[in-house]
Amino acid sequence: MIDRSRTERVSMNPEKTVSSSPTFPIPVGFVVSTLVTGGAERQLQHLILNLDRKRFEPHLYTLRGPGPIGDLIASRGIPVESNLGPGRPPVPWSPLKLARRQRRVGLQIYYCLDHTNAVTVAVLASKLAGRIPILMPVHTTGQWNRASIPKPMKMVLGSVTQLLSIADAQKQYLVESEHIPPEKITVIRNGIPPLDPAALPSKQEARGALGISPDDGPVVGILAMLRPEKAHENFLNAAQQLLHQLPKSIFLIVGGGPRQAELEELAARLGIAPRVRFLGVRSDVPRILPAFDLSVLASHPCVETLPLSQMEAMSLGIPVVATRVGALHELVNDGVEGRLVPPGDPAALADAMAEILSDPERARAAGQAARERILKEFTATRMARETEEAMMRALRE
Repeated sequence: MIDRSRTERVSMNPEKTVSSSPTFPIPVGFVVSTLVTGGAERQLQHLILNLDRKRFEPHLYTLRGPGPIGDLIASRGIPVESNLGPGRPPVPWSPLKLARRQRRVGLQIYYCLDHTNAVTVAVLASKLAGRIPILMPVHTTGQWNRASIPKPMKMVLGSVTQLLSIADAQKQYLVESEHIPPEKITVIRNGIPPLDPAALPSKQEARGALGISPDDGPVVGILAMLRPEKAHENFLNAAQQLLHQLPKSIFLIVGGGPRQAELEELAARLGIAPRVRFLGVRSDVPRILPAFDLSVLASHPCVETLPLSQMEAMSLGIPVVATRVGALHELVNDGVEGRLVPPGDPAALADAMAEILSDPERARAAGQAARERILKEFTATRMARETEEAMMRALRE
């Protein structure tokens, strides 16, 4: 229940700040543009659903529609209010609408995804309804041809209490390349609810559901949107080379995007189309993953940090071959949970894939190490506890 006496202390006086000694549970306003199915959005889902509800009371506010993840969060009993600021940019009264909810609910802190409109609206609402701390996670180590923090967001960054970086390498990038003061950044690595192999199909069942024959060879999968920065062309060229050594291999491409027709044509030109399956966007990825013998990521530099797709595969004991980009080296120890190779080098990618797939004992050991690493260091529970402590520090300070 919300402590209504607390909400009365928050006025529309822009000079007034909230109490530094909040009572529990602390109402937190999570502010986003919308929640489509993406890595940052899924991380927010994991965070909200793993918060300690005795200490924190989440409220989700979306400027546009809630999106599928917003609907999922609402289905778990979390208050969700949508369409506070439809349009781009949001309507001018959006900050006032959020400020009224801040006062009514007694919000003590904002947590904004790195959506420029969401951050701007939360900053203005905080100025209107009583200044409260604002935390903002940053989910990229650079983006395709642009910075992680665009110029419009930097205009309001001075009012953001703390940036949450999802990896040490990303913090280094933000300090060195985007000139963010290091004291303004707290590192909290991504985390997931580890997948439970016992609750999913067996390897044979998963392969049968995808039409993969028992006579087929190893299955190599890539989970990534079909966008240029994901470099699927390097994956397909590596697949062609791997087929010279393991001719019965199957390659699964999970994800949709603007490059599908182009990549299908490339597979045909390379003569590997019969061995490649484009599965499109899937809502049942956990049920597909058991079919994998190897999970691959071929991305270019400056687009990956700690991808959830690799974490989920690793949580099922699937070894990884990935390009050494972003903070992948903080997730995968080269030669332990899999292999890391230089970006833009299909031959190195193919060699690393063959190295693991040709040695069943090595593949088994890498898969076991991958699962243990996720269970020890990359769970959603750990991420939630560290975020809660960051919130408490922001409130104290």
